[in-house]
Amino acid sequence: MGVMLLNWTDPALKWDYSSFDNLFALTIDPSDIWKPLMFLVNVADNMEPIGHGVTFYSTLTSTGDVYYSPGGIMKAKCPTNVAKFPFDTQECKLMFFNWGITNTTLTLSALSTQARLYWYTPNSDWTLLEYSTFVEVYNDYSTFNVKIKIKRQSLYYAVMMILPTLLFALLNPLVFVIPVESGERVSLAMTILLSYAIFLTLVSAAIPTSSNPMCVLLAVMITIISLSGFIVGSVIMVSKYYYEETTAGLSSPLKRFAKWRLEKKRNVVLPVNDPNKQINEIEVNVTGKDVANALDCVCLCIFYAAICVCLTGYFVYVLI
Repeated sequence: MGVMLLNWTDPALKWDYSSFDNLFALTIDPSDIWKPLMFLVNVADNMEPIGHGVTFYSTLTSTGDVYYSPGGIMKAKCPTNVAKFPFDTQECKLMFFNWGITNTTLTLSALSTQARLYWYTPNSDWTLLEYSTFVEVYNDYSTFNVKIKIKRQSLYYAVMMILPTLLFALLNPLVFVIPVESGERVSLAMTILLSYAIFLTLVSAAIPTSSNPMCVLLAVMITIISLSGFIVGSVIMVSKYYYEETTAGLSSPLKRFAKWRLEKKRNVVLPVNDPNKQINEIEVNVTGKDVANALDCVCLCIFYAAICVCLTGYFVYVLI
């Protein structure tokens, strides 16, 4: 709800208060005098004068000053930018002018540089940051503007949306640490994927639906669930390699990497009867288990790196 405090001087309404029993002011019906019909330009509903349909009485003084305060529930439409949701800040400019009377006939002026918060009630979802007022000429009309800047209260969304996303993202790659012999790797990866899919379904109603610009948090969630799908596929492939009896069908880079890891951590015992034998001459046999273990290491690093880049990029974007 908003109220406009209007005052102007009409010389035709002056009177000598001493001739009327020292009557300095009186309250009258505004329909009996001229009054400005202020319209909200960017209205989201029917375009009607502020206070239309309700009688707001005016105060008239002996000097011809008229004080008129129409008000009501005003619905304005303003462009939104939800890219940084839920850490976003929104701005809206309410534009008022007297329809049909250009600035050559009527000029508005602001009584102060800020709106008065006489009837303001704090909101649990938004924090009011700015409520400045100014006058400008818009399409040959003297326009009174109220600039409102609000910031979303992000704690609820951080707890209910961002924190679970972080937990899902950081927990998911740990499936590569579970031994293949346990038989729980694929089931755990699938459980995390399905749980996150259900979570997205539940929170989708709270995410703003906008394509231009798109909510970056939604893009992060889609990226996380996509990585979760790739993790499921990677776990299946690693399990397949683990039970391979021969490495003949495996690609050479995989075998070379597995061999390199084995050479880095092996303990070599040189034969006593041949002290001149070089370590490099001792052949390392690469098995399917070795390749699977090497892939576990690679996948763990790659997926954690991708998740860290994704989450770091999001927080840098929304908080800076």
